[in-house]
This record gives sequence, structure tokens and C-alpha cells, in this order.
Amino acid sequence: DRVREMHSEKKTVLVPIADGVEETEFASIFDVLKRAGADVTVASANLGGVLKVHSANGLTVEATRTLDEALHGSYDVIVLPGGHKNSETLGQCTKLVDFVRKQREEGKWIAAICASPALVLGKNGLLEGERATCYPGEAYERFIPDKSHLNDRVVVSHRLITSRSPGTALEFGLAIVSQLFDSSKADKIRQGLLVKA
Repeated sequence: DRVREMHSEKKTVLVPIADGVEETEFASIFDVLKRAGADVTVASANLGGVLKVHSANGLTVEATRTLDEALHGSYDVIVLPGGHKNSETLGQCTKLVDFVRKQREEGKWIAAICASPALVLGKNGLLEGERATCYPGEAYERFIPDKSHLNDRVVVSHRLITSRSPGTALEFGLAIVSQLFDSSKADKIRQGLLVKA
């Protein structure tokens, strides 16, 4: 049946990152989505087409493509990891913000965690009419228009998934899998990772 076919198709994911990305969030997102069978493109938003990205705590991640290359594709979901410096860079990247805006207009999924809901989405007017959460603190929460769900670990609103911090990153990844694929796939991954339900 058509629903089963939709869930069995290869899902495409764009994860843009820049220097200062929060490594626990990035690794959790990447790992959970790969376990689900998604085709994950990690794109460096660093200037000059540099693929090596230095995380917030000194790990080096090599992106699979530059952001310019990745923006020629189409994705089922765009996932924005946090880390203050990373989120600032992504939020100031006009090409990426325009791409995320187009994704929203097309009714496709967007997911953001930590500082990214605030500094990438909220600061650029992409949270209007949405419930969302972000990393705690006035520096971020001031960019969230609907503050009624700020204390929730993961918030799903229309085609938007947001979360708070490295400590909620696995739940966030599983929520993306649940929406992009189905809840049984997310439950299977949750059990395999020994994540509490």
C-alpha cells in the first residue's frame, strides 16, 4: 500500500555544520538517522569550501560536501545541530536560511536543537505560528515567539521538530526518525541504544 511505500523509500537528510558545532548533538543525530537507513549529507558551511569542521570541544569532523554543493539537492528533512558559534554561523548564512525558508514553504520537515531553533530559525522569522523549544536562557529564548513549550525536551509542531541540548539529542534524533519513517522504526532504534522511552 502507498503508506508502506512512502515509509520504505530512502529518506534524504541535510545536516549543515560549521566550526563550533556541538559534537554530542551532531553525533547523536548522525548516528540515529544512519541506523534508520537515511541518506545523510553532512555539509560544511565554513568559508572557502573547507570540509573540516572543528567542534565546540575540539573534535574534527569532515563534512561530505560543501554547503554550496549540498544546496543543489532536495531533502526530506534539514537538521540543524547546535553549539553557539555553529548556530550563529548557520543563522547568518543567507543561502542556508533561504533554503530552510523554501523547505518550510514546501511543507517539508525542519529540525533544530540547542541554539539553532533560536539563532537559525527564530532570529530569521521561521518560527511564526510554531511551538518550539531551545537551549535554556534569555540569549536564546527571546527568539522563540511561543514560549509555552520551552521546558519540553522535544517539541513537534506541524513540520518542525525542536529540542534543547546535548542531553536531549538522542530523543531528538528518535523523534526525527519517528516522523520521517515511523514510530516502530524509532522504537527499534531506541531499544537497541537502550534509551528510556
